[in-house]
Amino acid sequence: MKIVYRPHLKRRIKEREFLKDYPRKIYLKSKLHFFDAETNHYIAVAKMQYARKLRNLAISYDIIGENIEIVTIHPVSDKELKRRIETGRWVKSEKS
Repeated sequence: MKIVYRPHLKRRIKEREFLKDYPRKIYLKSKLHFFDAETNHYIAVAKMQYARKLRNLAISYDIIGENIEIVTIHPVSDKELKRRIETGRWVKSEKS
């Protein structure tokens, strides 16, 4: 398995000042994996230090052959996480 950073993710890391290894760590550390029925991407969520606080950080990723291609990264509040699960937008998924 190879983890690939897509161009959009690289831009988001720079714009929002995430550490470069965060997307990889989130994918590997996350115990919360979902499938986003709206975007057709997989989602991984993990608590990480960001902007001086411990926050939920989510990555969107695709499985392409043997590769994990990470699309983007963003913070997600507990309220947003709960709402996306309750509405059925994010459906629990086994870690790929």
